Amino acid sequence: MGTHWMSGVADSWTGQDWTGRADDAARIDPYLVWADATQFVDLGHPPAHRVRVMIELVDQHPTRGAGDAQQFARMVESQQWGEWLQVSPLYLNPPADLVRTRFLTAAVTKRFFAELDGLLKGIVARVELGLPVVPDDAVVPVPAISYPFDPDRTVDPLAGVDEKCHPVFMGVIDDGLAFAHQRFREVDTDEPSTRIECFWDQGPPGIPTDAVYGREFLKRDIDHLMKQCLYGGLVDEDALYREAEYMSVRHRWAHGTQIMDLACGAKPAEAPQAAGAQAPQPTHHAHSADGSKEVGEPHIICVQFHPPGRTIRDTSGLWFGVYALDALRYILHRANQLARGPCPVIVNLSYGYIAGPHDGSSMIEDAIDELIERHPDLSIVIPVGNSNLARCHAEFLLERDKSQTLNWRTLPDDATPSFLEVWLPPDADAGQVELEITTPRGDKSPSIRLNEVHTWKPAGDVLCTVVYLRRVATGSRQMILVALAPTTTHDPERDTADTGMWMIRVTNGGKSDLRVHAWIQRDETAYGYPLRGRQTRFEDCRYRRFDCWGHEKDTDDGNENSWVKRKGTINSVATGKYTAVVAGFRGSDGKPARYSATGPGVEPGYLGKPLREGPDAAAVSDDSAACFGVLGAGTRSRSVVAMDGTSVAGPQIARMLAREKLRQMHARCIAGEPAGVTAHSTTDHEWARNWVESRASKEERIRSEKHEANAGQGPPPHAIPHADKKEFPNQREGAGRIPPPAGDRIKRLDFDS
Repeated sequence: MGTHWMSGVADSWTGQDWTGRADDAARIDPYLVWADATQFVDLGHPPAHRVRVMIELVDQHPTRGAGDAQQFARMVESQQWGEWLQVSPLYLNPPADLVRTRFLTAAVTKRFFAELDGLLKGIVARVELGLPVVPDDAVVPVPAISYPFDPDRTVDPLAGVDEKCHPVFMGVIDDGLAFAHQRFREVDTDEPSTRIECFWDQGPPGIPTDAVYGREFLKRDIDHLMKQCLYGGLVDEDALYREAEYMSVRHRWAHGTQIMDLACGAKPAEAPQAAGAQAPQPTHHAHSADGSKEVGEPHIICVQFHPPGRTIRDTSGLWFGVYALDALRYILHRANQLARGPCPVIVNLSYGYIAGPHDGSSMIEDAIDELIERHPDLSIVIPVGNSNLARCHAEFLLERDKSQTLNWRTLPDDATPSFLEVWLPPDADAGQVELEITTPRGDKSPSIRLNEVHTWKPAGDVLCTVVYLRRVATGSRQMILVALAPTTTHDPERDTADTGMWMIRVTNGGKSDLRVHAWIQRDETAYGYPLRGRQTRFEDCRYRRFDCWGHEKDTDDGNENSWVKRKGTINSVATGKYTAVVAGFRGSDGKPARYSATGPGVEPGYLGKPLREGPDAAAVSDDSAACFGVLGAGTRSRSVVAMDGTSVAGPQIARMLAREKLRQMHARCIAGEPAGVTAHSTTDHEWARNWVESRASKEERIRSEKHEANAGQGPPPHAIPHADKKEFPNQREGAGRIPPPAGDRIKRLDFDS
């Protein structure tokens, strides 16, 4: 056994011992324990003052009445806890439908963590970390044109909201949103006018760890900027973004711009070619069921993500939950104000993790399900993920008194930390499960048991941390976290982790066999940022990576003997109860995209959450084998770029859901239903999932009928020998494949769309 392994956490930022907590204490994020153990060195430095956290409240405190986020925010004000605990006005003054919610975010000092067993005892159920501020975020000049974000800022309701059909809103949460792009403007106005009602940039200016952060552009602000930068009838978008000091779209392509274009981009109207000629009708408008009447378009509310460190140090997405919950609450808050009450909202959220519980019990999944339950008409679309071939999932039966060794390959030149999560089944006796680690240099750890934290420190810095808590905030089951330091650094005084094979040995000393899952967290650098993260992977000599033709396999057919699995690679944010989850397929031949992740999730460890078998349906994520991805808007008007991945499949389905809602609102208006909650509220929280599955099944029936009708006409279709058969179709494509919405998506060889 190596002599460089140490037990416990010394000189932590929070000053807390997280290993000896009582069963009724708040559940803690193991990533916070890792950050404490490493002095936040891999996240920049220890927080100077506050960190952002996501909080789940206990359903109802027996004496103090803090059972929901609004009551808790009022308690913070009345008790004058603001010095160490700040809650955003998004939770203090929510729409009426969102009052009874248990999830919120806050900016806290280290005293907050001490008060979890003091003033907050019995009030806070669990806490998840949002990343701290690092130097490249903190020093940001205030732009000359600044619209500080204020949830209480006056927002003018939509004109004519009482006279026309109930408004429908499309929310987009992403990174790199070109809000001045032509495809997000009105198509029938003489002067440029945006279709975006509200845009929250979560990034600078401001201190991201304050309860209120970022800046907001309302429709009138964006219109004013476009008029200022109008030259010769055209908007100078470069000048506009310089004026606003908005740097997230400085490159020709941005993830968020293409996603928002696929979700709600509009084809610009061309100038008439001759006197009396009619300009093309905007194709983004929905039409009535019979196609005879235009019934409007969704109003856009979008949020620009700003993760602290913005993928400079973190590529795992650990920041996601905190900022995603704030973004969702913002969209619902502004939509309620603009519509003068509850209204249908469709949100596209093209993001996710690889690691996680995969049973719907993560904090962000529970928070999303709660919002859908509370809001009268909210639909959220999430991609199934792109990790099918990443070799980041392990599944094995751990027999009693037996061990299983996982080979974890780390790569050189990885400037970000790497994480592995081992998840035990709900009925496991965690006290009988142990873990041992052998480093690439052969240094072995002691047996690490329940309620222990161990660090490997061969020289001056912690290079490996193992956190094994009884109860974690990141899910409902026991989880063991293994965290590694980067394998390269520009800091000459910083030690780096060993490159090569780390062996993780899990031993079951209990009386029953255990079905164990392990996932490696994503370590990909976001598009448009310097390459820093390199994805680590599992390695097993029995894993069948290629078929007999030498092509990479995308199913586990013939892979039964390996513990490395493609099954269970579904996005760990996509296993909730109500979210619509979308996979990707190839438009030319209907084959599942090889990278499109596979279900199922994991059997939930508590009542109320059904098993997620896989995605609900699939949409086009590649036009063909030769033409990868689908086309969408670049960051400047009239520019076109291609992107693949299930991220581009999701917004196409979100667009269809918004159109269906518009048709429903139109039909209800025609029927004379009054405006208000009763006109559009629904008790079917799974409406989006059900509609997507129904539409997919319908498309598959149409496709089957056409195939039968054409049977015997012409030569048989050419077989593709290297394309794997559709094994477990529900786990790859859900109920079926949905073609792209007609008339909206930019087509190949049609760059004027």
